Order: sequence, then structure tokens, then C-alpha cells
Amino acid sequence: MEDLLYRIYMTFVYESRWKFFADGLMMTLILTIGSFLMGSIVGALFCAIRMRLGKIGTKIYGIINGFLVQIPTLVLLMIFTYVVFADLGISTVNICIIGLTLKNAAYLADIFYSAISSVNPGEIEAARALGMNKTQAFLKITLPQATDNAMAIYQNQFVTCLQETSIVGSLAVEELTKASNIVTSRTLDALFSLICVSIIYILVGVAGTWVLGLVNKKKHLGGTIND
Repeated sequence: MEDLLYRIYMTFVYESRWKFFADGLMMTLILTIGSFLMGSIVGALFCAIRMRLGKIGTKIYGIINGFLVQIPTLVLLMIFTYVVFADLGISTVNICIIGLTLKNAAYLADIFYSAISSVNPGEIEAARALGMNKTQAFLKITLPQATDNAMAIYQNQFVTCLQETSIVGSLAVEELTKASNIVTSRTLDALFSLICVSIIYILVGVAGTWVLGLVNKKKHLGGTIND
């Protein structure tokens, strides 16, 4: 017990080292939430473009999307940081958000496309036969079912996005993992710092997926919930 209290004191209390974790957590949340929300918007745009492109446009889209999916995230961020945006005066944090946004958008576009494609075309045709226009049919028939179909994978992508923020420390961005490394360099107790950071990541991931899960409840789609 004394050893645990000593580790807690040296990791969090001494020299106010908890501030490293607090600042790192804030940066991790900014990177995760910012890139995931914008990635959802860009991913939806990619999906819409894909659904309207011809064969040639679809191939071009596939090449761009494949590049974003296949290239390792850290390599993508390094290309953006040291090549694409090197002379534009954009902060590394913003560059990382841009890179993570595009990375998420590539995955989410495929998720959205698969979810929409899985909706029975017969239901859409029936809605059109009842007098709905394309927009009404999409909002009332396609979107609710696509949301149900995509939600589990969408939640998993949030966790993936959270995990990928841990690599930006390699670009001198002080997120949660980088904060752990800084504290470890002072305490020489890597195990305890990593355990604490792992717990924080788990809690953030669980909280994020829970919040996203609320979207899938009928009361958030205009209906009611029968618990």
C-alpha cells in the first residue's frame, strides 16, 4: 500500500505532475473530437460524391480513398507536417487535426456508403410510390436504417480515432501519451504511468461510445424508447 501511495505521489502530486496529464488529456480530446466530427462531415461528403460519380470518377475516388486508408497515419501526418504544409505557418496541432480528419473521413465514407447501400431498395421505391420525393425518402427511410446499420462500426471508429492520436507525440505535440513519457522520464516508473494513461484512454473511449450510442436511440430520432 505504501508503495502504491508513493507511486501516486511521485506520478501526480510531486512537482504538480498531474498537470502534464491534464494538459495531455485536453489535447487528446481536442484532436479526437475535432478530427472525428470533421471527419464525419467530410466522410459524408465523400460518400455523397461516390454515390453520384460515374465509373471514371469512382476509380479516381478509389485511388484517393485508398491512399488515405493504406498509408500509415504517422507517415501521412509527417508528409503534411514536413512537406505539404511546411511553409504555410500552420501549427502542428492544426496539421494533425487535418491529417486525422482526412484519415477518419476515408474510413467513415466507406462505412456510410455500406450502411446506405444495405437499405432495401424496395422500401425506397415504395416511399417514392407513396408520393415522397428523393430527399423525404432519404430522411425518413434510408437515413434511420443506415444509422442503425452503421452505428456499431461508427462507435468503433471513434475509439480508433482516439487511439491514433497517441502517435502525434512523435511530432512534438504533447498529448496524453507524450505526457506519460515526460512524467516517466522524471519518475523512471514507466509501468505506473502507462497503466494510468491506459485507464484514461479506456474511460474516454467508453464515454465517447456511450454518447454516440445515444444517437441511435429512438427518442433522438423523433420516436420513443421502451426500456
